[in-house]
Amino acid sequence: MSESNNGRPRRRAGRSAGPPVEDVQVVDVTVDGGAVESAEVVDAEVASDEDATVVAATVELTKSAVVDEAVVDEDADDDSAELDEEDAKLTKLGQIIGLAAAAVLVLALVVGATFAALAARSGSQDEDLRAQYTQTARQAVINLTTIRADSAKEDIERILAVASGEFKSEFDGRVDPFMDVVKQAKVVSSGEVVESGIESVDENSAKVLVAAKQTVSNTGSAEPQARQYRFRITVSKGDTGMTVSKVEFVG
Repeated sequence: MSESNNGRPRRRAGRSAGPPVEDVQVVDVTVDGGAVESAEVVDAEVASDEDATVVAATVELTKSAVVDEAVVDEDADDDSAELDEEDAKLTKLGQIIGLAAAAVLVLALVVGATFAALAARSGSQDEDLRAQYTQTARQAVINLTTIRADSAKEDIERILAVASGEFKSEFDGRVDPFMDVVKQAKVVSSGEVVESGIESVDENSAKVLVAAKQTVSNTGSAEPQARQYRFRITVSKGDTGMTVSKVEFVG
């Protein structure tokens, strides 16, 4: 075996004095600057891409959340606006219904009061009319049963003043003979109405029953005589007022 390889002499390693030294392996590492730089750039690019992705994702999520929240808020606002509008409509409708009910109530009260007033007025007018019929009949009976010799003419004129129709025609041509009889007999009679009431009534007339008593004195009787009469007096309403159109003796 030759002592050299490739023409170079081989040297023996000598051991230094002292403690043993561990064997150290020396590894030759060749670092390519371009590779390192490229690695750093790649790492940076990866990191940048990842960060960008994360940031973009975050931004996208945040934007989506904001959009969703905005949509929710907008929907909530829309719902709230619809509810407010519905409440406003219901409130307005309630007010309209309230006003209509109040108007109907007021109208009903006015109509009711009007009808009540008309009914009261009509009833009052009917009562007044019945009273006029009754009063006319009573006065006619008093006139018929009250005659005096010294006032015969005036007494007969008072009877004729409220006479009409059939009753008035009964005096045609009889006034003077009747007046002469009264004067010759020196008749003094006084009448008084005892009771009266309407038997029937229509639009233009009424039949009134009148009970009366009469006290009569004349030359043929020494004492005054009392007489009782019941008359049915027909009273008519005309342009000139109330008149007696018919007189009947009932009994």
